[in-house]
Amino acid sequence: MNDTDIQARHEAEAANAAAQRIVRHFQSKGFTRITEALILHIRHIAGDRAEVDKAFEKAHKQGRVPPLSMYFSIHPYAHYSEFRSFDAAKAALAHDFTLTLIYDIPQVFFDPAPVLADDPLATGAKYDVIMKVWDNDEGCAIAILLNDPDASFVDYIGTHPGADWQKIMGDFKVASSLLSDVFTLE
Repeated sequence: MNDTDIQARHEAEAANAAAQRIVRHFQSKGFTRITEALILHIRHIAGDRAEVDKAFEKAHKQGRVPPLSMYFSIHPYAHYSEFRSFDAAKAALAHDFTLTLIYDIPQVFFDPAPVLADDPLATGAKYDVIMKVWDNDEGCAIAILLNDPDASFVDYIGTHPGADWQKIMGDFKVASSLLSDVFTLE
């Protein structure tokens, strides 16, 4: 193993440890059933905001899958799960990254952080929420997919006293500011 391979392995381990810290952060804030975080790099490859929004809205009105790959490249970057490996999460991404969340990719990419989109019908291994905590850097956004296999993430907030989403996101932004350096935007 050469120095480049060793460095890449250390970077991957650091990114996966950061994904675990994300899960643990939300668990410590009362979201005890969040068991998985998948970190994605989202790179914008074509179209301006108006064009992308128009294409996604048209697909939504027609009940079709939006033309995601025309406008964005999405790559899993880091992962933590209490029930599946990174390879299993990557293999299941097309199935577990719900259409509801995919329709929100333009908002996640183009809007300033923090951004949150929820799929209230997600169950099992399907991701409940996608969020962007940091603003984009060099045409790339870092998004976090979270999974609570038993309930909708946003619905969970309303059922737990003191689970103030704005405060939790504020706390998470402060707690995660140190993590942003782990997610290189190459």
